[in-house]
Amino acid sequence: MNAIQPCFCGSNYDFSSCCQPYINKEVQVQTAEQLMRSRFSAYAFGDAQYIYDTYAKSSQAAQSVKDIDDWSKSCVWVALNIHSITNIVNKATEQFVEFSAFYITDHTLCELREKSRFILEEYIKDNTEKNKVSTNNDINKASTLSTPLKQWRYIDGDIITHSELANIKRNELCPCNEYPTTWQIKKGKKFKHCCGK
Repeated sequence: MNAIQPCFCGSNYDFSSCCQPYINKEVQVQTAEQLMRSRFSAYAFGDAQYIYDTYAKSSQAAQSVKDIDDWSKSCVWVALNIHSITNIVNKATEQFVEFSAFYITDHTLCELREKSRFILEEYIKDNTEKNKVSTNNDINKASTLSTPLKQWRYIDGDIITHSELANIKRNELCPCNEYPTTWQIKKGKKFKHCCGK
């Protein structure tokens, strides 16, 4: 990866200052859109564990890290387009994000358009702190603080369309040139020298 890598999600920011801190779990996403973008970047970057971890608990049983990893590595993730973000009436803990993900598999350009549902899910964060106790032996004792927090998670989605857009020939201009949000700086290259390598 280049030292300065445009973010896979097409935000026009560098990966290191956009989705990477979320994927590395250095910071927590604050919005459903941030989670959507970071999950797409995780597919492109190849971090199946992050994708699995950001499923809602009720959805994780139907997933596996291996299946996610196999799927993500079978594709070249070209671009993400966010169409809309919708708040659910009277529910501050749920949001819909409608998006299109463009990817290439088996020399075929595909579009997956989905209306995804995200929820704020409560979890317990354990923080271990060592407190000095005033005794004759000056013994250190550890105390664990359990704090209820909330985090955005992907629960499910309705697929609007999942279609093959074009079969790509090796000497054709790479289709990533057609997407203004593409993360790859390979403009003008043929498919065989770009996403088809």
